[in-house]
Amino acid sequence: MYQLTNMNSRALWLATVITLVVNFQAVTGQQISPNKPASQDDDVLRIKTELVQTDLMVFDKQGRFVEGLRPEQFELSVDGKAQPISILERVISGSRTEASQLAPALAGPVKSSDLNSPISGATDNRRIVFFFLDDLSESSLTRTRTALSDFVEKQASPNDQLAIVSASGQIGFLQQLTDNKAVLRAAINRLNYKRNTETFAGKTSISEYQANQITDHGDRDLFNYLVSSTINEYQLLGTKGGDNRGLSQLAVNMVKNRTHQINSQSRAATNDTLSVLLSLMQSSASLPGRKLVFLISDGFIADSRNTYVMEMLHQVGSVAAPAGIIVYTMDARGTFSDPEVDAGRNAFPDGMASGTSARMPSLESSAMREPLRILADDTGGRAILNSNSFTEAFQQAIDETSSYYLLAWRPDTEEQRSGKARIRVSVKDHPDFRVRLRRNYYAHADKSNSGKAEKSTSTNAVAETPEVALLTTLGALYPRRTIPTALSVGYMNSPDQDLVLNASMQIDRADLQLADKNAKKSEIDVIGAAIDDRGLIVTFKQMLTVVSDASTQNQPVVWHQRLRVQPGLYQVRVALRERSSGRTGGAQQWIEVPDFSKGTFGMSTLFLAERKAEAGDAKLSASPQSIGVDVDHRFSRMSVLRFQTYVYNAAQSPTPPAIEIQVRVLLNNRAVMTVAKTRVPTDTTKDLARLPYWSELALDSLPPGRYVLQVTATDLTAKATATQETHLVIE
Repeated sequence: MYQLTNMNSRALWLATVITLVVNFQAVTGQQISPNKPASQDDDVLRIKTELVQTDLMVFDKQGRFVEGLRPEQFELSVDGKAQPISILERVISGSRTEASQLAPALAGPVKSSDLNSPISGATDNRRIVFFFLDDLSESSLTRTRTALSDFVEKQASPNDQLAIVSASGQIGFLQQLTDNKAVLRAAINRLNYKRNTETFAGKTSISEYQANQITDHGDRDLFNYLVSSTINEYQLLGTKGGDNRGLSQLAVNMVKNRTHQINSQSRAATNDTLSVLLSLMQSSASLPGRKLVFLISDGFIADSRNTYVMEMLHQVGSVAAPAGIIVYTMDARGTFSDPEVDAGRNAFPDGMASGTSARMPSLESSAMREPLRILADDTGGRAILNSNSFTEAFQQAIDETSSYYLLAWRPDTEEQRSGKARIRVSVKDHPDFRVRLRRNYYAHADKSNSGKAEKSTSTNAVAETPEVALLTTLGALYPRRTIPTALSVGYMNSPDQDLVLNASMQIDRADLQLADKNAKKSEIDVIGAAIDDRGLIVTFKQMLTVVSDASTQNQPVVWHQRLRVQPGLYQVRVALRERSSGRTGGAQQWIEVPDFSKGTFGMSTLFLAERKAEAGDAKLSASPQSIGVDVDHRFSRMSVLRFQTYVYNAAQSPTPPAIEIQVRVLLNNRAVMTVAKTRVPTDTTKDLARLPYWSELALDSLPPGRYVLQVTATDLTAKATATQETHLVIE
């Protein structure tokens, strides 16, 4: 049993907003210094390292992943010395077993018979993909937006978690991992070029590369060329035989000032881009499994004169290894073309062509793309250059990274443990096989042979108050799972025209201290917020008392909250804290609430429940008996799925509404179950503007996996349709 006390708090509003803003800086422009030393006051965990590991992919001549390779087929060398392989496993990205496979066994020989056994969940993989847009470079954002929209609508799997992230942070609150297409569409629509360009309206253009060559490398030929072009453009030739040194100096000063300004802006933009990319990797390291990052950019300048940028590039590679991140870089310009050789542009009148201008496009293209190659090579990805098809490039990367091998070995020296050694992997007797692996590897911490881990405590540590713990959990970039928390949010249009969010929350009793025989109850503080993309926020606060009861010990704890909202795109967040243990948990969900006040035909969210199938239950229930809402959307194959929705604003003149319902169950965007079309009854309700509809599906014909329930309502009178979808897992 549990009791619920509802206490709305206006004071929570300000604290929640502050916490969210602070935490979302992780992907909106937080600056990270690559050389910042670790504070001696920080908690340090010292554990003996037993294994180091890396992920790699093997491709044949046709670029196809090579399946079925055995440990004895690989050759591993560390700093030129052959090294025996301790573990080799084939892993499928996003599969249910990926996280456990990435925690390698610490003892025992490799069992070859286990390497290619079927992987559970391989048909419903849940990939994590970040699209990182360098909007501080002058890329073709129109083409990029179109390609991203196509991927979201046509290429992404329903199970994928995607995020659109920009270097400038202009996407703001929307740049979070989600499978909600409405969120991704809104994020894509916010993309714009954000670079503070040079305020120069003349025809003598100076690129970032040219400014770098003059300012940092002292290219006199290029400098004189730009000065001559400036003199010619502004007719600073003066009079024949006169003293024209003043006019020439004016052109020299103009070029000097412009190159210094452009070079300074270029460095700042590059530093900002790499800082945000590094921050993204650090913040996503806690996510399970392998993560794919698409870095879309025009490229940038990184050379030996700018050691800060080079250090950041390689730090990205070192952070990516333990975080399980692989980066595919893409030149947003596609097939390279330089405006300086465009005959229609006529940037330099009077035939001012020279060898300096002729050699610049190819040199600039190579220099700007070099950092993209470094990032891809360091992380085990690939630089996709000279391609005008983003759609094809996205699919190639998805296909190439869908499977990989995990290789682990025992280091001999401290240098090898630190990840500084050079490793090389090849396949015996197959020189035609191409092995792609990251330049960095990482250590796997083994606590089993080191006794108790030594932990230096911070003398300056500040005790975290319950209020701070709750707000920190609420504002966390990714949900905290110390107490696993499920959240299910749906909207309804109530009879008084108010839009209502119904938030249902769930935790397992086994995760509370009720397992302690001396504990008679557990008190849990709960806070939540619904934040829309405009910054509006609706909050709630609760105190939950869960009583120890033998009759309910195997039942989850489920409770609810209703919030009145306006139409919009919302993220609902919930955080909880058990008072006795101090442990916390959180959950997040996006939901788009439409505006029904204008008479638009539509549906409410799908609300799901589970009914246990009884022996001899030959047919589905004919009456809508009361069943509790299923929060985590996980169902047994031997149960019956109950779903309910409401159809709004159906045409009803001059006859009653005629609404047809089509129900399908999808797996990887393909229908695996289609139910015969049915009509929504209109004789059981007086409010024809809000027609309830419910039905049931027997699940015993579906194998375990992650599915999508799709319900489409068609107004036969108005010829309008509305569709709702929701995820469910069959176990």
